[in-house]
Amino acid sequence: MSAVIGYLIIGALSFVSRLPEALLVGIARAWGRIGPRFMRSRAALARKNLARVYTYRDGVAPTSSTLDRGVALLFEHHVRFYIETARAPRHARKIIATRVRLESEESVRAAFTRDSGGAIFLAAHFGAIELPGSILADRSGMKPVAPMEELGNPVLQRWMLRVRGEGLGLRIIRAQGAAAVMSAELAAGGIVGLVGDRNIAGRGVPVSLFGFPARLPIGAGLLAVESGARLFVAAVIREDQGLYTGYIRQVEVPATGDRMERTRGALVGVAAAFEELIGKAPEQWWTLFYPIWDDLQS
Repeated sequence: MSAVIGYLIIGALSFVSRLPEALLVGIARAWGRIGPRFMRSRAALARKNLARVYTYRDGVAPTSSTLDRGVALLFEHHVRFYIETARAPRHARKIIATRVRLESEESVRAAFTRDSGGAIFLAAHFGAIELPGSILADRSGMKPVAPMEELGNPVLQRWMLRVRGEGLGLRIIRAQGAAAVMSAELAAGGIVGLVGDRNIAGRGVPVSLFGFPARLPIGAGLLAVESGARLFVAAVIREDQGLYTGYIRQVEVPATGDRMERTRGALVGVAAAFEELIGKAPEQWWTLFYPIWDDLQS
């Protein structure tokens, strides 16, 4: 039965990838209007989280109408993430070539200087999350290594490996045992891509995020400390008229202190980069649908 379900989902995603983009965006916008009415508990948590981000960014608490609009956009952009995932195998490279503007070509060139050693590129569940990996592959001429959690459905697992491997130019590896593979890749001067804004497993490392204590996954910071690789935060933000803007920020990895002090220092820098980039379009950060700050969950 799971195989049948997997093939049905793949068929649906393949069908979606062939629909006109304007139609799909229209569907996402419609869901933005009606989704909060159907998923009230999810909308309520998103509203509290989004209010925190707006207040930190703007210095004043948002109005109710501002939050209403923000939550609607959050629902819309969450659907657009799934649309982009479905379309990525057929369209990602074309989008990058014609519709992605890089904020700083110079910063991107510097990040891919081969004689500077390995590099870790960290993203959030934010914006067009499928595009940074493809940009990494295109700009570096290499196959970035990216761990992926094991899916419960083996048919979907194989399909996702093929999509993100062949379609986006990545080398996808299993999360189990990924640390050793990533360390070896960095030692050879390669590139590793991670997503690091949700602390799903473990205790995480406490940092200040949008003005309040939160926990970030330890992986990227610890890997940077142990490997000596450069650490970057990357994001691609959706703009009007189907365009995108790509951003990259290098994060300083402290050179002194013990391993945990240096790891925490790196993650403090990651949090600051997240604050800046997410602050440009908080409605595209769909981690806001999940618990982030303990004090908002009571």
